[in-house]
Amino acid sequence: MNDQLWQLPPVNKLTTLEQTLTQPSPLELFTPDWPGAEDVTIYVKRDDKIHPVVSGNKWRKLKQFIYGYAEQYLDGAEGSTNAEGSLHAEGSSCTAKSSVRLISFGGGFSNHLHALGYVCHTLGIPLSAIIRGDYSATPTPMISDLTLWNVDIEYVDRITYKKRDSAEYLNTLKERFSPAIIIPEGGSQEQAIAGVAELVSEITEALATNHNTEFDTIIAPVASGATMGGIVSALTPNQHAIGIGVLKGQDYLESLVNQFLPADLLAKEILTKELAAKAPASNEEENKANSNWHINHEYHCGGYAKAPPYLKAFCENFNNAMPFKIEPVYSGKVFFALKDMLKKGTFKSGSKIIVLHTGGLQGAR
Repeated sequence: MNDQLWQLPPVNKLTTLEQTLTQPSPLELFTPDWPGAEDVTIYVKRDDKIHPVVSGNKWRKLKQFIYGYAEQYLDGAEGSTNAEGSLHAEGSSCTAKSSVRLISFGGGFSNHLHALGYVCHTLGIPLSAIIRGDYSATPTPMISDLTLWNVDIEYVDRITYKKRDSAEYLNTLKERFSPAIIIPEGGSQEQAIAGVAELVSEITEALATNHNTEFDTIIAPVASGATMGGIVSALTPNQHAIGIGVLKGQDYLESLVNQFLPADLLAKEILTKELAAKAPASNEEENKANSNWHINHEYHCGGYAKAPPYLKAFCENFNNAMPFKIEPVYSGKVFFALKDMLKKGTFKSGSKIIVLHTGGLQGAR
């Protein structure tokens, strides 16, 4: 930790942290020697370069919450939490030394907890991490970092972890750690949507300024739904988002995305699904005509964090040949899917395709 940063008043710490972020993140032309790639133009949105620790989509999902927290708590402004743990500007004053505690969830390699732990340590915010499984005897590199950053760690079994969306369980946690605010697993909450939507604006501006063009399709991994929800909310009617499901969960993943969509888009999505049930789409182009997003469930490779030998080999070959790195949980599955979809001729000739690199390389340590 930078000693000078740590000595700054809380709000100045946030300003200084922001100055270490690369925003907008780079948009880079990607020209792999893959069958079908010659028929389209591919760009990679390098959100993995936003920050060496708070990389990928993690800062985008956290930033609006952190701004609100800093305004209401870290600068001594009055603030409190309501029964659901959301922020509002009434109640007793909080200072940096008596900040409301944050509580969040993740596994032993969680990119979300890693990013949140760093941000909380940097800004002096107390954090409790509820971690699935007991790693006390053999902590992962991520957990070792959390320990270094003075994060309070609580290991729970899988049965308890499944209660992470239960109001009763969450209220118990907030009572134990009062005053406290819950940040859902993955940082997926309503405030995340605006932060994620900014990446679409960044892409649009970069393409217009540097290439005088627009994109047709954007591809991103889907796990907790907020990233895809933010992307979809910012698309124009003639643009399409393809989510690559990184875990088993057809319909389940769609429901996670739907909960983050604006009311008008959700109503349209419900109508689309009703029509599709009567006459299912037979190909990718029909999918695009019916809706401006869908999730492809063919590339989860066995489930979340599953990395069969063929995926490991793909990631290894990619990392040896390409100008940036990927890992097998998120970005590896996205680029594996891209290569296969190009080979199958999924995209119209001349399409402008964006691939979102959401970071997560720390999880592969």
